[in-house]
Amino acid sequence: MQNQQVPVLPRTGGVVVSPRGHRYLLGQLLGEGAFGLVFDAVGPFDQAYAVKVFLPAHRPYAAVRDQWLREAGRLLLLRHPNIVYVHDSFEAAGLFYLLLERCDHTLEQMIGTPFTDRLVVDISRQLLFALQYLADSGIVHNDLHAGNVMVVQTDRPTVKLSDFGIAQELYGQRAVRPTLVHHRIMAPEVVAGGYSTTQSDLYQLGLLVYAMHTGLYPIDFGAGYDDVVAQIRAGVPRSRAEALGTPIGNIASVLLRRHEQYRYTSPAQVWEDLRRLDVWGPTDPPPRRTPVHPPPATVPPPPARARGGSPTS
Repeated sequence: MQNQQVPVLPRTGGVVVSPRGHRYLLGQLLGEGAFGLVFDAVGPFDQAYAVKVFLPAHRPYAAVRDQWLREAGRLLLLRHPNIVYVHDSFEAAGLFYLLLERCDHTLEQMIGTPFTDRLVVDISRQLLFALQYLADSGIVHNDLHAGNVMVVQTDRPTVKLSDFGIAQELYGQRAVRPTLVHHRIMAPEVVAGGYSTTQSDLYQLGLLVYAMHTGLYPIDFGAGYDDVVAQIRAGVPRSRAEALGTPIGNIASVLLRRHEQYRYTSPAQVWEDLRRLDVWGPTDPPPRRTPVHPPPATVPPPPARARGGSPTS
């Protein structure tokens, strides 16, 4: 019967009632994707929340339920100051909901102008703290991008990793085969071999570090799928990070190496390099000039794949 009825999607101004009888008044739409909507909401005691609803997206009821159960289960287990907190999960009127802590905005809304070195290091520190916790828990996030990093804006921003919908457990293995990764943030090993590791999360962090440092991404996201994949195969992100000639750019270049065995081995190792940077003084130097990227057409064709590799790979 549940497969035969199309549930009515929530909308701004509507009310969602949980099985416990708690009422949540939905405010503005904060974000949307192929499989979910996120609303601002006010619940009991006028507490602010973010309510995520899982969309059917032409999928069977059981598939949507499984996705909801996986993400809810992970968030309920993963209690960390830099991972978004889930307060509740429930089904109502044929739809599945997560009740999340309300943050102020995403990191994506801050990208566009270079951050100060101090801010780059502080946000990276918090993300590394979360990634080390995930690695120690045997989990690959697979979807680390600025839209999935939530920011609580106070005198010192606190960032929180969110959206564990395509995260995977390693179960003692070194690698997993993700069923879905957005092509713009695919690590080279996903492109070449279809697998990801905890170091693939570090590659995605490298894309973020570069974007915070310069205001631009090291990949021409406006290019088509084939061109983006060609840039990843050719090591364009790493080359652009190296070309910056800055201490943060050098660290980003190691994160963005094409072969994971030549990247940092763990988030803790990245932090050991970042914490040595002299960014904690009373003032920061002016942000560096935004790099000018060549157009996608200048990307060289992928080199022939050779056995082994070198630290320049």
